[in-house]
Amino acid sequence: MKYRSSIAVAFLSAILATTAIPAQAADAPDSTQTLKDITTPKTASSTGAPMQLSLKKGEPTYSTTAVGSRRASLYSGNWMLFTEENVDFYYDWRQVTSSYGYQRVGAFGFNTVQALGINRSYASTWQHSYRALTDAGVGTPTPWGNVNIYHSTVIQSANVYGDGAWYAWQG
Repeated sequence: MKYRSSIAVAFLSAILATTAIPAQAADAPDSTQTLKDITTPKTASSTGAPMQLSLKKGEPTYSTTAVGSRRASLYSGNWMLFTEENVDFYYDWRQVTSSYGYQRVGAFGFNTVQALGINRSYASTWQHSYRALTDAGVGTPTPWGNVNIYHSTVIQSANVYGDGAWYAWQG
């Protein structure tokens, strides 16, 4: 019985040794490149939905004061380190009736990211502008805790308009 169990252990060890694939460092994502991806200037935009009405006799009429809602969003990064600025806004084809902004951030491993806030920097009846700050860093473990090797403050901005159009950029 003892002889059979030692043969089984040897057999399983041989199978595991031949099928094990060593880890390769080349497959690991480069944290510095991830931070560069986040800090590279990006833009996104959307035009307002065109209001093309062709009314015929007997059809109901539509008011241009109907309120619409949209979300302006700018995403930077990847699964290891990301930042996203969002501005939800309501409009009535003549003005922005209300808007609010918020941020989402995330980091995996020893990387760090901190949302420093989003504020409305300009408001008129036609346009609302927002500015968001985020601090992103590439980290490494040390005996004294995690330490950022490199970090950068990212500024993201967005403008939203009364016709539903929006424009967001990073700079």
